[in-house]
Amino acid sequence: MVPAKVLVSIGLAAAFPLASYGLLKSQVVPVHWLGFPDGLLAAGLFMGMGIQAGIMTRLALAALAVAICAGGFTVRPELTMSLMPALVNLLLARLFQMTLEQGSEPLITRIARIARHNGPLPAELTIYTRRLTIAWALFFFILAVNSLLLAAFARIETVMLFANTLNMIFIGLFFVIENLYRLIRYRHYSHTPLRHLIKTIAAHGWQTGPEFPEQNGKASTADRAT
Repeated sequence: MVPAKVLVSIGLAAAFPLASYGLLKSQVVPVHWLGFPDGLLAAGLFMGMGIQAGIMTRLALAALAVAICAGGFTVRPELTMSLMPALVNLLLARLFQMTLEQGSEPLITRIARIARHNGPLPAELTIYTRRLTIAWALFFFILAVNSLLLAAFARIETVMLFANTLNMIFIGLFFVIENLYRLIRYRHYSHTPLRHLIKTIAAHGWQTGPEFPEQNGKASTADRAT
């Protein structure tokens, strides 16, 4: 069974785009306040980038993120909140890209391995999960570029519509379509149930680390074929 906290997290993630859209249309709160979730996420991502660093480094990164957000919001609130979605997407792209560097295990490969109880992946799936990690990095980079263009040329209402609602839908569609494609394209392999995959991402999705020991040195036929 999926733990209750994971179900709650999924429920909140699904409700957030709808709630944000409702607030945007109702104008109950100033529009730029809808950018605060992006600011909090940016601070969390800054900490996530330093997850292997010491506690002082992580606290310093979080403090820097909060200071930048607070300073920007004080001086130019609308501009700051318009730029937050671009920053979040750039950080997400970087989170995936940094796991593609030499000596690291691609993030999707790592999640797939953990979901299979730390068993080594077939070479074909190792290649696929590496390419999927690249695809996610490019996907978030495209969202970041779009967010920057919106911040420069669109009203803040449009920026928040994309940041808190449409981008979430795009991410969900990417996830679901990829999952269906993988089940069909690699149907000759056993696949982790979606609920277990979500549980694995919730528990380990932040973490990045060195390559899986059994794949070191071999540069795994998969890596050479990529």
